[in-house]
Amino acid sequence: MKIEKLEIKFERCTLSGRGNFEGIHHVKSLPWLSVVQSVEGSYDIQIDDGPTYHTGTGGFFIAASQVTQRITHHCDPLTKKMYNRWIFLDVTVNQKYRLDHLFEFPTILPPAENTAMNRLFDALFENADDLCERMSLYYRIVKLLLLVAIPKKEVGNSELLKVIDFLHDRYAYPISVAELAKVAHMSESYLYSCFKKQFGISPIAYLNHYRLTIASDLLKQTDLPITRIAEEVGFQDPLYFSRLFRKAFRTSPREYRQSAVY
Repeated sequence: MKIEKLEIKFERCTLSGRGNFEGIHHVKSLPWLSVVQSVEGSYDIQIDDGPTYHTGTGGFFIAASQVTQRITHHCDPLTKKMYNRWIFLDVTVNQKYRLDHLFEFPTILPPAENTAMNRLFDALFENADDLCERMSLYYRIVKLLLLVAIPKKEVGNSELLKVIDFLHDRYAYPISVAELAKVAHMSESYLYSCFKKQFGISPIAYLNHYRLTIASDLLKQTDLPITRIAEEVGFQDPLYFSRLFRKAFRTSPREYRQSAVY
């Protein structure tokens, strides 16, 4: 597919405090593409059920939106400290596809691209308050990601992508399979079958997982009560929300919020 237009619909750059995070392990899933660097110290990173990789000091890992990230932190053996910085991106291609619907990315950046990405991160975090410079650097980061990306063999049914966009836009509201079937111009049973084949889970399971990824970010970025966060992302029953959250992230919403590092 020829890329004719790229649009960054969401972006965020963040860095951690320098601290002793040795051995901290957590599981997360986010609604955006993540590019994460261990400036001091290193990570062990596993994506979904794949192999575990080690970033090394200064290394980067890449995680597509909504994958399960299993992360273990390691401090620098000399300083006994760890320091990290990361970006989140939601990029649309040709006004239709999300970047990680079209491409697969290596979990660990190769050495040459690691050096180039480090320079871009340096410039990005130095110019984070300059909107024009920041956006320019994000597009250069996307260009670098495309150099190491592998196009997916199957992009997927365009009607199903409309369903995904609908879920992402309307996740905070009650959504039924019947409503999704109308968006896709399919019967409910055919939508379920096609969706399960394409994404590996049912439409409602996908919706709940997306809601949980939004909730996980709100737990980190806001002081909203957990019951309010549950409501914000579309769960009317906070106990049900907590059960699903624990199943997805192997910890309670409260414990997840207390874990402050990436």
